[in-house]
Amino acid sequence: MKKLQNGMVMLLSIALLSACGSGTQSSPAVNSRTIKAVIKSAALSNSGAGIAGINLSITVPAGVTPTFKADGSVDSAATVEITSTVPGNQALPGATFIRATTTAPAELAVYAIEAAGFSASDTITIHLKVADGTKPVAGDFKLLTFQAFTTIGALVYDMLATDTNVISLSPTLTTTIQ
Repeated sequence: MKKLQNGMVMLLSIALLSACGSGTQSSPAVNSRTIKAVIKSAALSNSGAGIAGINLSITVPAGVTPTFKADGSVDSAATVEITSTVPGNQALPGATFIRATTTAPAELAVYAIEAAGFSASDTITIHLKVADGTKPVAGDFKLLTFQAFTTIGALVYDMLATDTNVISLSPTLTTTIQ
């Protein structure tokens, strides 16, 4: 019953995140600089848990945005790249942008699913655009949340609920400003 419940939570999260938009977006002028934030999944594949789904969120500083579609929602295909070393592995990326408020920075919520599970050399890369005059630094990007799910949808890791984790992971976020 618990596995079914966790699986349903994951599927509901994916459905909700994929349908979310952030309204109309007017993008500032963007130069050729980009941000590349990479999540390494080596720890996931070494866990023996068969991790196939990841939900995570990162902070996004002012002047940095994902690519948006005409309707204002995040263009997941342009923003989230899943690199798989397994031939024919089906990957499903998705993202939702949460605008900054007076009390909190902007956030990018991302999900990534690999049908055959993540392998040691797989990565999740988040591509962001930098507006003219913006000078972000690597420290502006922080990993806020990170959850891992098995191939059957069971939650096995949540960085915010370490007392209930089935496995031990140390997810890392590496940011490169180009």
